Amino acid sequence: MRRFRLVVNTLVLLIVVFAVRAQEESNFSSTINWYYSACEDRMVVDLHGTLQAGYDIYYQAFDLFGGLGSPITALRRVSVNGDYSMTQVVNWLGGSTRALATPISVVFRIGLENDPDVTIFQEASDDYLGECLEPGSTLEEVDILGTGDIIGSSGVFTPDGGLLNPIFYEPPEALVQIGARPSDYRVVGRTANPGLIFAECADVEGADPGLIYDTDELMLFWSWFAKTPEQVQDHLNNALYKVELRGMPLPDWSVSEIKQVPGSLNWWVFYTANLGGKWEPGTYGVNFAVRWVNPISDGYESFGPGTENELLDSGCLFSVQRNPWDIPVIHENPTLPLTVYASNDSTE
Repeated sequence: MRRFRLVVNTLVLLIVVFAVRAQEESNFSSTINWYYSACEDRMVVDLHGTLQAGYDIYYQAFDLFGGLGSPITALRRVSVNGDYSMTQVVNWLGGSTRALATPISVVFRIGLENDPDVTIFQEASDDYLGECLEPGSTLEEVDILGTGDIIGSSGVFTPDGGLLNPIFYEPPEALVQIGARPSDYRVVGRTANPGLIFAECADVEGADPGLIYDTDELMLFWSWFAKTPEQVQDHLNNALYKVELRGMPLPDWSVSEIKQVPGSLNWWVFYTANLGGKWEPGTYGVNFAVRWVNPISDGYESFGPGTENELLDSGCLFSVQRNPWDIPVIHENPTLPLTVYASNDSTE
């Protein structure tokens, strides 16, 4: 009969500062909280949150779970800007009635103004028809977070379309706990994706690889974005990368297809190098630089010969420690010369 969910979508901008192209979170995020109840002749929807300029909320109900089946309401547009709190009563199409206990799903979107097909968020919320609540009766329920909701990250997109080093909400622990607490198993400094190393982490707050063990598989990655896929291809045609690990050049890396990722309106390409596992404990430095054969543009800035950004350089420092579980490891890395390993996990 009802659903409530908080979703935070942070748009990520890439900016050039001191000739270093770094990924940073924007100073604004969009949130949508919804709570709906559906009954025989109508649906009541309460919405609140914060929405950045240039975007609207859209929603539509369907007669099957997952946003499948036939639409039973028109596509509704909610035009808001900044903080919002509102309720809407929506009758079923054609003034029809529907049987109680039948399935319903409502698809909520955050999309561009006047263009619901260009979205930064979309999710179907499933339930069954039941009793309609009074409009606005749930708007006092704000800032509700569930275990596993992402409340922060580095803002760096990863090759799989996620965010590097996400921070998940965890409810406060009870004062009295029978048995082990969840916090007893947490390791301070260990990220959510250990071994995943962003080659430009020195310039991005929150992108540090954190605590890495000699049992971890190491994967080095970096990326490039532009407004259009053609501009990304122009970069691919002209970019000359120099990437070294502890002074040893990477012999090879994989390049993904040009694609969009959730949370970004830009087009991206990702570079990955699988470094394998069983690394000798110690500190390692990544040196990263890129220049271009000919001038290019990403739709925001120009790069290459004769521009203000002829060369971009950065790096990342990380340490490998012996694992705390006393697992015996024969340290096979780093090799000399450095070896990049084949992987069964395709990034393309």
